Amino acid sequence: MTSLAEVPQPKAELVDLIAHDIREGVYHPRERLIEVELCARYRTSRNAVRGALIELAALGLVEREANRGARVRPVSIDEAIESTEVRLSLQAMCAGRAATRVTDADRAELTALLEELRSSVEDGDRARTAAANSEISRVIRRISGHQTASRIIETLQSQVRINWYPYQLPDRRVDSMHEYERVVEAVIAGDEAGALEAAYRHRDNVLDALRGIRDATAASVD
Repeated sequence: MTSLAEVPQPKAELVDLIAHDIREGVYHPRERLIEVELCARYRTSRNAVRGALIELAALGLVEREANRGARVRPVSIDEAIESTEVRLSLQAMCAGRAATRVTDADRAELTALLEELRSSVEDGDRARTAAANSEISRVIRRISGHQTASRIIETLQSQVRINWYPYQLPDRRVDSMHEYERVVEAVIAGDEAGALEAAYRHRDNVLDALRGIRDATAASVD
């Protein structure tokens, strides 16, 4: 009889489960991913785990080394900044496109999300604020209908999120809220140029903050 721990799972589902745990900090950059432990955690076979690790390596979340297994791929500060630049540039493109495709139902959804963002910032709830920002971005991507950009953004977002944990990120909640407000308001108004401009301004401000972290880190080493 096949044990529950050996019941095969669809590869895509297993990839999603492991990727989710990497994003949520269950596994940290440079941490080794032991196949037997993954089999036990996800109750699946060794072959399924190996296939998932190959897929995760293709996504840039994991790196595999001959005779040493796999580990969560570390990303340098410079690479993380580059990834953020690409991701937010694509997100800006989606915002401009969304402004040309937005419907009344979309406007109502974005308005509700913006209220949730404001409420979370006012309450000082970091987790709610992060979730609201993420959902606003996701909805804008959905409205834009650009599936390729969405896939690239989600992959880069995962890589950046798991690799910034050692650094002290600046508290930009209020500034970021105002930047999101401008993007959402432009999308709701159907203002393509305004949505692009606001989204690019948000990108540039985030990049300035991250470069500040890089420079401060380099200075502390010196």
